[in-house]
Amino acid sequence: MKMSLPNAPYQWLLVISLFCVTIVSGCQSPEEIAKAKLDKELAEKNAQAEQAKKKALDELESQSDKFAALAPPVKEVEQPYIKGKVIFVYKRADNKSEFLPEDRAALGELYANSVAEVKTVVQINCFNFRDGDYVNERTNAKIPAFTVRCDVDVIDNTIPAVIVSKQFENKKLPDKTVLKKTDKEIVAQSPYKEIQTFVRNLPRKP
Repeated sequence: MKMSLPNAPYQWLLVISLFCVTIVSGCQSPEEIAKAKLDKELAEKNAQAEQAKKKALDELESQSDKFAALAPPVKEVEQPYIKGKVIFVYKRADNKSEFLPEDRAALGELYANSVAEVKTVVQINCFNFRDGDYVNERTNAKIPAFTVRCDVDVIDNTIPAVIVSKQFENKKLPDKTVLKKTDKEIVAQSPYKEIQTFVRNLPRKP
């Protein structure tokens, strides 16, 4: 005796649907399978490219001392220029050096992302100069004030040579300022933006 199976076609449809969910590729068209494979390969390539870019950037960031130590001969040119891509390196006290992320943001595509890309090196060495004192009106204590001068050398690293040297100063100190208990000195803002603008506006060579 055969048992009746109500709604049998619908049950088979449900089984087939579940099978398709479990074995997705078996229910995809050849075009969909090819696209999925291509998307996966593209994602893997993008991940590898990002990893390689990060590795190159990390290598560059670790070599600030190397670029700060460059001391090629001075061969100033009448019309300064930027060759290829550039980095800014700041010389600090005790033979220390550093890169600042603000320069990369300000210069965009002009800024190098790897050691191999660096063709122009901008060395920046800043100094503070005493320019009077601020007086705390409540305690009558004097707080020394300083202006800032930055000496800048632009190096064409493909020669290599210093092709231009320039000074940037900021002597602007506020007439009055709010002093904190922790303030030991007041220093004018460093002219980093002026240096960025100067370099960004130089003519470029490949």
